[in-house]
Amino acid sequence: MSDARAYRFADSNRPGLLLGLSARQAVPMIVGAVVLAVALQTPLHPLAGLIGPAVASVLAFGRWRGAPIAETLVPGARLYGRRAIRRRRWVRPSLVGDNTDDVLPDALHGLELIEPSDRPFGVIRDKAAGTVTAVLRVRGYGFPLAGAVEQDAMLGAWGAALSPLAREQSPVRHVVWQEWSHPVTSDTHRAFLDAVGIDQRLHDPAVADYLALVDEQAPATIAHEVLVAVTIDLRRVRARRSLKSALAAAVDALFDESGQLASRLEAAGLDVDTPMSALELSSAIRVRSAPARAAQVLTLTRSLAAAARRGAFEWGPMVVEPDWRHVYVDDAFHRSYRVAGWPQLPVPSDWLSRLLADTHCIRTVTVVMEPVPMGRAARAADREVMAREADSDLKERKGFRVNARERKRLADAERREHELSEGHAEFRFVGLVNVSASTLDDLDDDCTVIEQAAAQCLLDLRPLDARHDQGWVASLPLGRALTPGFTS
Repeated sequence: MSDARAYRFADSNRPGLLLGLSARQAVPMIVGAVVLAVALQTPLHPLAGLIGPAVASVLAFGRWRGAPIAETLVPGARLYGRRAIRRRRWVRPSLVGDNTDDVLPDALHGLELIEPSDRPFGVIRDKAAGTVTAVLRVRGYGFPLAGAVEQDAMLGAWGAALSPLAREQSPVRHVVWQEWSHPVTSDTHRAFLDAVGIDQRLHDPAVADYLALVDEQAPATIAHEVLVAVTIDLRRVRARRSLKSALAAAVDALFDESGQLASRLEAAGLDVDTPMSALELSSAIRVRSAPARAAQVLTLTRSLAAAARRGAFEWGPMVVEPDWRHVYVDDAFHRSYRVAGWPQLPVPSDWLSRLLADTHCIRTVTVVMEPVPMGRAARAADREVMAREADSDLKERKGFRVNARERKRLADAERREHELSEGHAEFRFVGLVNVSASTLDDLDDDCTVIEQAAAQCLLDLRPLDARHDQGWVASLPLGRALTPGFTS
């Protein structure tokens, strides 16, 4: 029997725009240097020119309420600006609407949920980004109980199903994997027991003990749901003479790509449903936004209007109020994190089990995977290796020491180049975690549990301060996800 594999993640730090600085840090420093140079050419006192570099240093390296100013300046200014004009709380202007931009919060502007007449699935159209998205419900069995070698085989099959998306001229912009977990009560099981007549045997000690066990285990019973969203870029879709509009061609391409992905996932041993309908998507969006209203949403989905597909797809929220440390949506508080650092040590195949299986709160783990065409990935890897080598040579010539982290980054870049030369596909990715609760105290407690579980998985989580509304939208099956370059 072969040995289990160890999985390695490259350092998430990429070569900077200038002296190792990211674009958000380098641009203020360049502007500050220009201001200083201009000031020295004027009759002003030389100290006046230092204002530019001083402000630039604060913008590039300063922190506000624990978050880097370079990341939170624009969203923070927007948040406080709305608070100053008393427009922080958004309320749906009309109880009856068609979910257009007029009745959607800013974070959802440009999104539209449609159901083509000739296709039996729902499509999320993002007019702002020029994309269309379909969502698949995926189920797998036996991974936690399988041996390490079997788990490696399952992961290899998952990777093989995704690899064709990274082909040249692929219309797929990104694939989003979302795992939503939430506690479930014993009400449904109790109703089933009543239907089979268990209530007539309450005097039986065995029945009484069983019902007590059901009630005892109900708070610790967690339901998991995995959705995979496939997003097509309209600009990458080839025009078809038989179709009059680019949207129709994109929907056709979306249907083909999602169907082929579903077939590959089924070949990998996973159960895949047909793409979710508009009604199923609207229900999933509403339940994840306000989990406490799951029973109400379920009732609406079983109505006569829903069965006849005559009702409007009401998927937008009623109230949205963003804050620095959370966002309030309907009757739930949401806090989002980004994965700022992935494990730097080799990890086994089940390294995420602490986060995925051992937490008992309402949370969504999202991974946005952007396929990179093979040719572009090879060129980028070659450039990174040359940049790393040049930085190391320059430091050695100038008498500076090349530290262990820099040597590891060079080794990671060389390993990436080698894997690409062997034909492996590359995906840029970003990880997000969204936590939901009915009160702020519960949200703080649940976030503490999530942070500790992530730390056990060797993940570095950073809250999306002033951007939790964006994190909430990214946790929904809408196809509007934070891009892998979001944190650069």
